[in-house]
Amino acid sequence: MKRKALGRGIEALIPSFKEDTPVVGEYATGPVELLIDEIVPNPLQPRKYFNDAHLEELENSIREHGVIQPIIVQKGLKSYELIVGERRWRASKKVGLKKIPAVVREATDTESLELALIENLNRQDLNPIEEADGYARLAKDFKLTQEKIAQRMGKSRESVANAMRLLKLPRKVKEDIIGGRLTMGHGRALLGLKNEKDVEVLRKKIVIQTLNVRETEALVNKTHQNTESPVREKPKKNIFIKKLETELERKLGTKVKIDPNIKGGKVIINYYSEDDLERIRRLIN
Repeated sequence: MKRKALGRGIEALIPSFKEDTPVVGEYATGPVELLIDEIVPNPLQPRKYFNDAHLEELENSIREHGVIQPIIVQKGLKSYELIVGERRWRASKKVGLKKIPAVVREATDTESLELALIENLNRQDLNPIEEADGYARLAKDFKLTQEKIAQRMGKSRESVANAMRLLKLPRKVKEDIIGGRLTMGHGRALLGLKNEKDVEVLRKKIVIQTLNVRETEALVNKTHQNTESPVREKPKKNIFIKKLETELERKLGTKVKIDPNIKGGKVIINYYSEDDLERIRRLIN
């Protein structure tokens, strides 16, 4: 069966239903009222963290206005499984609603995951790590390239690639990003450090001192400078070597470098053409 294009914007995925509005296409069943206790969460849901403050705001909205936009579910053996709208479902349960408007549709596991990912990513409900994980799952489970993911999300390939790079960060840094203590910008700056101990030291400093991204980048650069091997200064040539270089340059009419070491050394004579080389050869002979 040909896969439906999903990069159509959130309005196409979850249309706003109005009373007495006919529904066609993949939503042909129209919204129905389902018992909240008949619905279970989607195990493929990309969102793992639910902000309590934001959920409370949604609860207040539902108390005042009700559930304006239906959730989307698929029918299972004993219950309905959420595809889109877990926050609305959770908030409705907390408010004490017995029923919730829902659209019932058929979907495979992969279609269900794709719908959930795109709905959350388009709504910008995900934290940067969930977003990065969502892109990674689209790449792994749907074999989509970064270019294809970017097209579906309406983003640039660079922004998708930068988001996915966050998954390479140490666990504690990712936890801080999830918790809002660090931003995506902090994470991208910390990716510049190869040593995990340096990352951990800097992570603590950022959190404790509430450093911004620019200050973090400056500390990353400073850490690089401190860890780079110091450049060894070459021993200074003694006056006799310098004098000999000058004498040879005058005699040969070209640049001469004497590079001494413990067991001898090298004499480097520069030439600039085959004729120049022949001229130097005659002078040496």
